[in-house]
Amino acid sequence: MSIENRPSDQREALLSLSGEIDYETAQELRTAVSSVLDGNIDTLVIDLAGVTFLDSTGIGTLVVAKRICHSMGVKLHIRRPNPFIARLFAVVGVSDILGVPIPPGTVSGRLPQPRERGVTQPA
Repeated sequence: MSIENRPSDQREALLSLSGEIDYETAQELRTAVSSVLDGNIDTLVIDLAGVTFLDSTGIGTLVVAKRICHSMGVKLHIRRPNPFIARLFAVVGVSDILGVPIPPGTVSGRLPQPRERGVTQPA
């Protein structure tokens, strides 16, 4: 995996990833995300256009990055995942968390939300 860290403007950082994000390389991604979260940015963009493989460790790393950014008041945007990775996010159920649209024809693995109390659903 390679990571290019470029500030895109004064309050936004861009991490462009390429190669494989897996158990062996996830620590590099964690380190890169931590290095840009220095309190001087409002937005972090992670560009996945060059990513050729993503395993569960890589997905987990992105989800944790999203949560850390949220807790710091930083917006995290995942950009340009290839169609396979976008479907993978949907099947695993993290598309909503990561803000990646579910590709047409893909069934999301996200669990249904609990019903509201007092509202009955037709059987």
